[in-house]
Amino acid sequence: MVALAGCGGRSGDPATAQPGAAMPSQPHPRESLTSSQAATAFASFTAAFYAASNGQAYYHTSTLGGRADFWKQAEMIEMVEDAYAATRSPKYESMVVDLLAGAGRLYGRNWLKRTWNDDIMWMVIASLRAYQITGKRHYLAVAKKNFDGTYARGWSNDLGGGLWWKTDRGRKNVTTNCPAAIAACLLYQSLHDPSYLQKAIGLYAWVRAYLYDPSSGIVRDSITVAQPSSVQPTVMDPTVLSYNQGTFIGAADLLHEATGRQSYYNDALSTLRAARRDLTTAGIMRSESPGGNVNGGGFKGIFCRWALKFTRDNHITSFDPWFRLNAETAWANRDGRGLIGQFWIRPTPNGVLFSFDCSSGVVLMEVITARP
Repeated sequence: MVALAGCGGRSGDPATAQPGAAMPSQPHPRESLTSSQAATAFASFTAAFYAASNGQAYYHTSTLGGRADFWKQAEMIEMVEDAYAATRSPKYESMVVDLLAGAGRLYGRNWLKRTWNDDIMWMVIASLRAYQITGKRHYLAVAKKNFDGTYARGWSNDLGGGLWWKTDRGRKNVTTNCPAAIAACLLYQSLHDPSYLQKAIGLYAWVRAYLYDPSSGIVRDSITVAQPSSVQPTVMDPTVLSYNQGTFIGAADLLHEATGRQSYYNDALSTLRAARRDLTTAGIMRSESPGGNVNGGGFKGIFCRWALKFTRDNHITSFDPWFRLNAETAWANRDGRGLIGQFWIRPTPNGVLFSFDCSSGVVLMEVITARP
């Protein structure tokens, strides 16, 4: 399916369950969102999907069990990091530590055996945020090692620069390059090594030159090397995905902070306006997944994480009513277990649900109710 081209054309670990056919639950009354409700949404998610034992933890694939794959584990670790950022609660810090211990047991410390470069960058970001939370330098060390190895194997001057999506060197996309730019900015913050800032500038510049439309603010998905028989040397995939808009905004925000250049702020604001305009129905962000153990259901959470950070960093309040509308609608449509499905605009069904699909609503609720 084209709409899942970035991180989303693959499901990772085999699915352990098929979506249930249960009828949707009745929606709850819409109410003004509070941090207490955000905590309740997180607790419901934890009860349904979190598995922990002997100081190690991971997230299930679905309400039937299983184990979510590598990059989804990384993004749900970030969900816990969002909860910590919102509350500074020691229990969330402990969960981050246990989840990264579980990831270390499952995947080791060298992630370069993975063929998808973007997968590695998601876990690098999760590890760098864990370093910022805990001060434990082994998180920084493993993040640096895997970023450096991925950058070394992934960057090339083909297609104008940027990182390849996979080791087969067939496509370059936002999904790899903007998370890598974010990771490079975080490494620059932690190590004060200007080479990482220059890498971030170069990664962002490639995306802006080849996949960003300055007239609309939209960021397209990818460029693919064409088959030898093709008349065109490259093929543009114009798909618009929320997480690509989000990581573009996040990279621009961090680069604006690091360099003071107004152009980064302008880009982020333009893309945020475009997302609100183009990725919604009746003001509510649409789902980007057909259902099941695929990737699109969690994309909105990634968007919200970085978009809200940008607005908070720059004291922009004009988007708050839109984000609150989405959060309150998603919360009102939770099921009887307190889980928020990927379709925020309608009641969540009481059947089998997938953890990554349900993570987006939790992320939004955490970041919109975070204390200043």
